[in-house]
Parts: sequence; C-alpha cells; structure tokens
Amino acid sequence: MNIGKKIKVLRAEKGVSQQQLADLINKTRTLISHIEVTSKVNFYTLNEISSALGVPVSYFTDDNFDNLVEETKVNYSNLSEKVKKLERENELLNEIIQNQKEIITQLKDKLDK
Repeated sequence: MNIGKKIKVLRAEKGVSQQQLADLINKTRTLISHIEVTSKVNFYTLNEISSALGVPVSYFTDDNFDNLVEETKVNYSNLSEKVKKLERENELLNEIIQNQKEIITQLKDKLDK
C-alpha cells in the first residue's frame, strides 16, 4: 500500500477528516487530499502527519522513501548577500528621490521669482 492510501486509511480509522488533519499540522485540506491521491509528500510534512496521527514515520514508508519529495535547500548566505544588495539599491533610490525633490524645489523657487 502506498503512502497516500496508508494516510487515508489511518485517518479514516481514527475518525479524522482531511480538514481536521490539515488543521492539526497547519496545512490546507487541499494539500492533504493531494498527498492522499499522489502519495507525494516531503519528509517534514510526513513527519507532521505521523505525529498528528500518532504513528512513526516508518508506518507510512516501510523504509521505502521513493515517494518522498526532496525539499529545496536554501542557501542563506546567498540570500543575505541579496538582501544587502537590495538594501543598498533602496538607499540609492531614496537618494535619487531626495535629489529630485531638491531640484523641483529649486525650479519652483526660480519660477516664483
């Protein structure tokens, strides 16, 4: 039996609806339905589901992790560099805006004279 079917059967045995399971793990009912139909789930979510239903992860996998979706690894050092670059660009844009305001003020003063 695949992971999705095992989740569905155990959930039904315990009298837990898809919405109730979703609420227990802070996910959507649509995601629970998708997992039950496709058997595609990342390990983190499967771990949450197993905890919510009171069984070990191995109950669903039988040590077969073929259907687990690999989570994307985030390189936080790159994100930090990008944030710094965006902050600098924001500073430069604010300087440009300030310069434009000063130019407009000077032009208004000249027109008023």
